[in-house]
Amino acid sequence: MEKISIENGGSSYNDLKRSLLDGSISLEEIRDRLLEIDQADLSREGSEGNLVFLYDKEIVAYIDDHPEHKDRYQSFLSFTEFHVAQREATENPKKAIEHFKKALENSQGQEAWEAYIQGTLLYIQGEQIPEELIEKVDQSKNARVLKNLNAGLKQRGFPSYSEDYFQ
Repeated sequence: MEKISIENGGSSYNDLKRSLLDGSISLEEIRDRLLEIDQADLSREGSEGNLVFLYDKEIVAYIDDHPEHKDRYQSFLSFTEFHVAQREATENPKKAIEHFKKALENSQGQEAWEAYIQGTLLYIQGEQIPEELIEKVDQSKNARVLKNLNAGLKQRGFPSYSEDYFQ
């Protein structure tokens, strides 16, 4: 993990890890920094390094030792898995499915988020997304994405994630 550096902040993931473990930075500050990395561009390229960081054995041990942070950690892990899955959706749908499933496993019972993940997973597997599922998605942008995915799948008969997502 040492080789993965963080743009614009000059810190490495290892610097962030050390700061968390020595108590000089909070888990919330780590999450905010990882979110900046994730949101740096539309490609979500930073999500891959973030995922490596979140699964780092020392980070996982920290969470195990601080159960009060587990829900927030899993929620952010779900978000990160989802963005990695999106990156894989066009090039490697099987790998994307694995990441979408991990995103769902870590979703912490957030109904609207789970519906969005489930809908996207159905689409990647070539299945239509039921309207009832789309109705559970509370963000209009995400609901619109699911409708676009459905429309593209209906039109072509197979998924084309990058084409349908950006409609």
